[in-house]
This record gives sequence, structure tokens and C-alpha cells, in this order.
Amino acid sequence: MSWREISPEQMYSLREPLIVDVRSPGEHAAEYIPGSINVPLLSDDERVVVGTIYKQEGELRARRLALNLISPKIPAMVDEILGHRKAGQTIVVHCWRGGLRSEAVSSFLAIVGVDCWRLIGGYKEWRHFILKQFEEDQYQFHPIVIDGRTGVGKSEILSALASMNEQVLDLESLANHRGSAFGGLGLGTQPTQKNFEAYLWMELRNFEPGCVFMEAESRKIGKIGLPDFLMKKLAHGRRILVTGSVASRVERIYRQYLGPAGDGSSNGDCNRGEENSCSELLIDAVKRLVNIKERLGAKRLAELEELAKDRQYRTAIELLLIHYYDPLYDKQIKQHEPYELTVDGDDTTAAATTIANWSRTAAYKS
Repeated sequence: MSWREISPEQMYSLREPLIVDVRSPGEHAAEYIPGSINVPLLSDDERVVVGTIYKQEGELRARRLALNLISPKIPAMVDEILGHRKAGQTIVVHCWRGGLRSEAVSSFLAIVGVDCWRLIGGYKEWRHFILKQFEEDQYQFHPIVIDGRTGVGKSEILSALASMNEQVLDLESLANHRGSAFGGLGLGTQPTQKNFEAYLWMELRNFEPGCVFMEAESRKIGKIGLPDFLMKKLAHGRRILVTGSVASRVERIYRQYLGPAGDGSSNGDCNRGEENSCSELLIDAVKRLVNIKERLGAKRLAELEELAKDRQYRTAIELLLIHYYDPLYDKQIKQHEPYELTVDGDDTTAAATTIANWSRTAAYKS
């Protein structure tokens, strides 16, 4: 058996390859190929030590040290890789730029009789490959952009459309953020920019020509920036406006961020842990809103903070919607008038059905 080389583009002609990233755990966490497993040749600490020796004492000394560190691990590494492999699955090994680390592991596998591929140029070349595809923008789908004020149910509508087997690009889900100052509450850490783009590429390559539904977004979702080609698609897509009553919007936001479930358990994002955690998180998020004092005024801002401290969350949410968010969103909405379709988001299932039916008769056909 032996190992051969394969390009990033050729790798995706393989059927469900087992992609093995042999870089250190820290490298893998920061940026990785979706679906890959991490079987590190060196730990993060070992990689730092070898790099330091390389700089201070030269390449030969660094390689000898690396060999001493790696040698005891070889049997366990081979066993781990084979433990992940399904019957008949092809193995693709990669490191940062297709150098010694991937060559070493590919050789270990070949020695024990396992045929595998080594990714040409490693992760670096794969990253270049997807960025080139973004730049070329050969994606043959037609964007339909769902727009509307905060809390009208845009994300729920996208979810309902996906359940109807419509093509949906949920950018906020990929970014693990809801797009507002409160967007990260309860969701944990966002992916790195590179990992977001990797998963975005994986989503895009699965779309067939035709309509793809997505929510209207600004350039950044939390700390994640959207690529230029996608911003152009959002700017030129056909647009649908979702409306909703203030009462429904307040209740939806309260339920999503703060509220307890019907069984008494918590399904809100900050209604966990310390007794005052919701109030503190809400106040902290309010303070991070851009120009909030200028838009609300000092008196109303103080009122808002008192409402949060007193746990009058629905009243606080309504104040924020009417006096802060709605004026901001309305300005953007007005720029895109007239919309091709307007739906009521108080019933998101009915809204999604109306949108799906409209797209089959009035939207692009491919």
C-alpha cells in the first residue's frame, strides 16, 4: 500500500472521505475543514517546543526532537484513525500546508497496509480553494430575502420553510448569533470567521439552481463578517416583508430570550443560574447598543434600566422595540420598498406557506 496526493477540488469527488487533520488541537479549533477529525501528531505544547528549537538550534535538531516525541504515539494514532473509518471509506490526511506532518502520518498508514490520500497544500490550499469559489460566485441560485422589524418571526419562518423542503440559508444559525446586541445571549461562543466561511461554503455547494430563502442581514452578524459576494446577493435579491403586532413581537422575544417554558422549566437564554442574571445581562446588552442614549434620551434609558432591575421584562422589551429598534429597522425597510410580498408573522406557519406558494408561481423558475 502507498499514499497518493489529491487536490481540494478532487477530494470532493470522493464519496464521504474520512478527512484526518494531524495539526495540533489549537490549530484545528481555530480553523478546520468541516467534517474532519483531529488526530494530532504533536500537542499544542509540543508544537511550541519544536518550533522554538527550530528557531534557536536549527532544523535538524528540531526534527530529531519531533521524532522522539512522535515515535511512541504512532501505533495509537493509526488505531485511532482506523477506529473512525467506516468500511470502504477513503482516508485523506492533511496538515497546515501539505508538509512533513501529513507526509509522516500518510507514511505510517502506508507501512501498516492502509491506502490513503494526502491533501495537496493542506488546509492552507483548501482555504484558498473556497475563497476562490466565493470570489468567482458561480452559485446559480436566486436569493429571496425575508425582511422585517425585530421579533416578527423571520427566523421561525425560515425554519418552517426548511421543514417544507424549501432551500434555506440560515446565516444567523451558521454564525451562532441572532444579529442584534442581544443576539449572543445564551448561545455560547461564535465560530471563528474561517470556520463560519467553511460551513457557509458547505451549505452553498448543496443548493440546486432555484430559489434560496435567507434573512436580511447587515455586513456583520455579531463578530462574523459576511463575504462580499453574499452581500451582493442580499442587496439584489427579491424581497418579502414580514409584519407583526407589537404584542406578538414582545411575547416572541420574551419567550426566546427570557421566558420560562409552560412546564415551569426555563427555555429562555438568561433565565438560568443566578437570580438576577437576566436583569444584569439585559442591562449589559442595553449599554452596548449603539447611540442608545442619544435615541432614547437619558430619562427613558434610566426607565429602561429600572424596568430590567424590577424584572418587568415585557415592558422593557416593548420600550426598546418602539423607541429604539423600530426606527432603525424602518429606515432600512423604507429603502427597499416596494416589497413583492407582505405577510403577517403573527402566524409564522401560515406566513411560510404563503411565501412558499408565492415563490412557486411568482418567483424565479429554473
